[in-house]
Amino acid sequence: MNIPTDRSEVSLTFLSEADAETLFRLVGLNRSYLRQWLPWLDSSTCVEHTREFIKGVVKRSEESAGFVCAIRFQGSIVGVVGHNAIDKSNRISYPGYWLSEAHTGRGIMSCAVRSLINHAFTELDLNRIDIRVAVGNHKSQAIPDRLGFVREGVVREAEWLYDRFVDHTVNGLLRSDWMARPNKITGANPGQR
Repeated sequence: MNIPTDRSEVSLTFLSEADAETLFRLVGLNRSYLRQWLPWLDSSTCVEHTREFIKGVVKRSEESAGFVCAIRFQGSIVGVVGHNAIDKSNRISYPGYWLSEAHTGRGIMSCAVRSLINHAFTELDLNRIDIRVAVGNHKSQAIPDRLGFVREGVVREAEWLYDRFVDHTVNGLLRSDWMARPNKITGANPGQR
């Protein structure tokens, strides 16, 4: 399954086991860059770990409890984005995302998360998107900031990151706010270009 985007060179496709080797190689090429903010790098050391991760993602998707997509730029996988968890009873999604260092700064992740939001609110009938970002992870925080999320607070010592706890900002977006925006597809706020 694919989730449509507003840029022809960016596509989102559900992860499958066929993506395991490519995804593992991409992680390997970006290991030190990703390790700054992602806590799972030391436990993902072989392609079988990536394959097991994808199997878990497929299972969550079958249970409607979340899903993860490969972000493809000009056909090549450059990162992932998805609903790490979906709380169906409260209609809340908890997305996560990462992108290869070489592809940052091109608007690819903003496009991917914007597409995920549109899909969540129009196809999955969710009411809230809750993005949590480690304090200090400015590139990751720029995504909810750019897409109109409200910074709702900070959760102290929310995640163990190898050798220390990090705080998380809580960024919330409601369906009613998103649907009221005149430029939902592009993500621009009124008055922005």
